Amino acid sequence: MQLSRLILIAACAAPLLATAPAYAGDYNAEVTFRLFTGTCMRRLGVPEDIRTWAKDMRLTTITDPEALSTFVGVGPKGAAWILPSPNDRKFTLSIMGGSQTCAIWAEAGDPETAEGIFRKMVANAVMPGGKINTDEDQSFATASGKSRLLTMSVTDPDGAGYSFTLMGGDRSGTFFSGAPIQLSVQMSRLTGKKK
Repeated sequence: MQLSRLILIAACAAPLLATAPAYAGDYNAEVTFRLFTGTCMRRLGVPEDIRTWAKDMRLTTITDPEALSTFVGVGPKGAAWILPSPNDRKFTLSIMGGSQTCAIWAEAGDPETAEGIFRKMVANAVMPGGKINTDEDQSFATASGKSRLLTMSVTDPDGAGYSFTLMGGDRSGTFFSGAPIQLSVQMSRLTGKKK
């Protein structure tokens, strides 16, 4: 599938984009996207491939029910792993239980920096003849602070492609019911029209 090939190219280019001077303001946001492109995008959001990679890398599986509830949600097929961190902040990889969405969760990261990197990543993932849709774009206040939710999809002419979501808060715990998370970047596959 040509779209998959272009997504993979964008996945390889995104870490380079994340280190551009325009985004040098927040190291944790950059690391979040490096982890996202190196796991979710490189494996094209395929849950089995992500599970195999996590096992091969000997990542620590998260088993605490409360943490799993945050990272995986409901559904029996979810899983979450602790990712190695280049600093004292925590990063988590998960496959959501119901949707099988691949996600990276970050304890800290500037939402504005993350949004700039996110938009550039999505723009680079579109192929000729494909399109980008903004499916959801919200900024809102919670009891803990300001939050941001942005979902964009990249599809080919038949509607097959990927959906990308960025969630973030102005401080850790704002968007995620008090959990020590400030950013999440997520990816899921979209199936096209049946022929």
